[in-house]
Order: sequence, then C-alpha cells, then structure tokens
Amino acid sequence: MRSKIITLVMGVASVLLVAQVAAADPVQEQLRLMEQRMAAMEDRLQATSNELRTAQTTVDEQQSLLFESGLIEADDSGVRSGVGGFLDLVDVSGVVAASFNYRLHESDVDNDLVSGNQLFKTPNANTFQVDQVWLTLDKAPTEESRGGFHVEFAAGTSAASQGGVSDDELYLYSAFVSYLAPIGNGIQVDLGKLATPFGAEVIQTNGNFFITQGNVFGLQPVTHTGVSFSSQVTDEVGVIFGVVNDVYSDTATATAQDKAYYGQVQYSGDMFGLNVGGIIGRDSGACATGTGDCLTSVVDVVLTADPTEDLSLWANFDWVHTSGSDTAVHGDAFGIALAGRLAVGDTMGVSSRFEYVEKEDTLVGAADDSEVISLTGTLDKTLAEGLVGKLELRWDTQLDDNSGSRFAGGRNDQVVAIAQMYYEF
Repeated sequence: MRSKIITLVMGVASVLLVAQVAAADPVQEQLRLMEQRMAAMEDRLQATSNELRTAQTTVDEQQSLLFESGLIEADDSGVRSGVGGFLDLVDVSGVVAASFNYRLHESDVDNDLVSGNQLFKTPNANTFQVDQVWLTLDKAPTEESRGGFHVEFAAGTSAASQGGVSDDELYLYSAFVSYLAPIGNGIQVDLGKLATPFGAEVIQTNGNFFITQGNVFGLQPVTHTGVSFSSQVTDEVGVIFGVVNDVYSDTATATAQDKAYYGQVQYSGDMFGLNVGGIIGRDSGACATGTGDCLTSVVDVVLTADPTEDLSLWANFDWVHTSGSDTAVHGDAFGIALAGRLAVGDTMGVSSRFEYVEKEDTLVGAADDSEVISLTGTLDKTLAEGLVGKLELRWDTQLDDNSGSRFAGGRNDQVVAIAQMYYEF
C-alpha cells in the first residue's frame, strides 16, 4: 500500500515538474525576445539623439547667421523691423523744432539787418514756422570696428538758411565715411561732407544756448567737402587737419586745383577748454570772376569754461581776411561773442549773449566799415522728457554806414521776440 502511495506521489510530482518546465520555456523565449526589442529601441534612440544634436547645431548656426545679418532679434523675439543687428551699432538722433518770430521793432530794411551775409538766420518776421527737422545716423569707428559713417539730413527755415534750399525741402547737411587708422593713439580719417570744427555755435538748435545763432557765427564756415585727419594726442589734447574744396562753399564739384586747408588744436580740461584753429585757401564766393585768385583766411578761437556746476561760459573770436589778385575787394572782418548760461534748478536755465562784428569793404557790400552790435537773452525750460521750450529777446543795431548804399547812413535797429519748442531724440 505504501509503495502505491509513493508511486502515486512521484507520478504527480513528475507531471507537475514537467508542466512547469514546459511552461518555463515560452517565458524564457519571451524574455529573450523582449531583450532583443529593448536593445533595438536603444539603438534607434541613440541614432535619433545623434540626429537631434546635429539638427540643433545646424539651427544654432543658421540662427547666428540670421542675427548677424540683422534679420532676427538676439532674444528670439522674432523677425525684427529695419536692419536688425546693424542698428545696434548705429546711433540715431535728431530734433524737431518750431517757433513764432515777432518783430517788436523793425529796421527800415525788410527782413533782417544783414540778410545778404546770413548773419541772422531767422529772417521771417511775424511768422509761425518749422525751424528744423533733423535726423542724424552715426556709427563711430572704434578699435574693435575701425570703419564707420555719419549722415545728417535737415529741413526747415533756420536749417535751410545754410543749405540754400526751400524751407520744406530736405537736404544733406553732412555725410562722410570714417576709418580709424591704428597709428599712435589712432588717427580718424573722415572723407565726404564735413561739419566745420570752428565756432562755439552750430546750426542744430538743440546744440546752442539760444534759438538764433549769433552774428559771429555768420563769419565762419559751416560745412566743408573734403577729408580730415584727427587724433586725440592725450586725454586732454586733440588735433585736426583737413583739406577741402573751398573755405566757405561746401560744393562737391570744385574743378579748380586750388584747395583750402584747415587745422585746429583742441584742449579740454575739467573746468575749461580752448580751441585754436584756422582755415586758408580758395574762396569762390570772393572771386570777381568765380575762377581767379581768391584767397580767404579765417582765424577762430573758442574758449569755454564751467566755473561752477550751474554756470557755463564761452567766448568766440574770429578774424576773416580776403586777398588775391582776382578778389572783388580786399577786406577784413572781426567779431567777438561772449555768452553764458546759468542753470536754475534741474529744468530751467537763463542765457545771455553779447556780440560785436566789424566788417570792411564789400564784405558787407559797401566801401566803408560796417559795425553790428547784438544783445540776446534766452530762457529755456524742460517741459517733458526730450521736450524743451525757449523764449528769446534779441536786439541788433547796425552803426554808422557812410556808404549810402545800404542804409543811407544813420543807425538801424531791430528787436525780435521768439518762442520755440523742440523735441530731441
């Protein structure tokens, strides 16, 4: 009986063992197949990862090229307007100015006292006008980027008085290309239509204390066409030398071999500065025939001082001399201007200017001397960010002129009140 039971138990155990072994074979096979599939998936994932890295590298390279070309923003904000990254290197600035000019007392002559010589550049009496619309694009050369350019466009009444165009006509005030040569502390070469380095005042209204430019300003050249070389010798001393087509005219088509040459030494300290320079050469405007021997020289000295934080002063002296066998009439002119501005708080200032100008011979269209005295007072107030309002009162008088050709002798006066607003950006 015991042997039968043992036999039965062994038989059952054998059956169960065989069944388990039989069941184990498919499981092992499935595990093996799963391992093969996992290995294949890992291979595919690795290949996909390699492809993604390659694609990302390509995208980064393409994005870098697009940014450098100025087509997208650096912060991936999308396609940019304008010329993109190029604008990061370019300074854009300008001013828009308008005014009302009222003559409290007019001279016997229409318009201004000396309009023929452009000494007074606000000629329209009792008129609302657009003084200036100014746009400046500038990319200064640096040691990292040695090429550059500068362009200025202008329009408006006071701007047009220099450009010789209509009040509403846009003209090119200056335009030149620049190269910073790696010589010494660097020599900047500017080629094209250049703003003069002379004088204490400029055409651009937000660069002056006053609404109107002074009479001494009228003795100076404003722009030249030619080439200049400038260098900062030390932190305080700079020099500039230029060769241009003409002393006063900025013509771009000067066929004459004679040119004009200018130079200036500039000193700028903590409290005062001094610029001493001059220009000499061909002056087509002084020639009787327009093509002969006409030589003009201009000596210009500008002294600036900031004795206190609130007070700024400047003095400007000019001497003009004409000569040459074909000069219409020889003559000299002398002018001196003294000006200052006192800040009243953070948003207001009061400025004043005194000028004396003496001109000889046909520099004023007369055979005898002509003298002009001018006094100007100006109040400026910052009305909002970038917006400035100015009120100005100016008195000009021309002393005895015995020629009889312009004022028939005696005194000639004018008093002008001007209100202006300008926005600079």
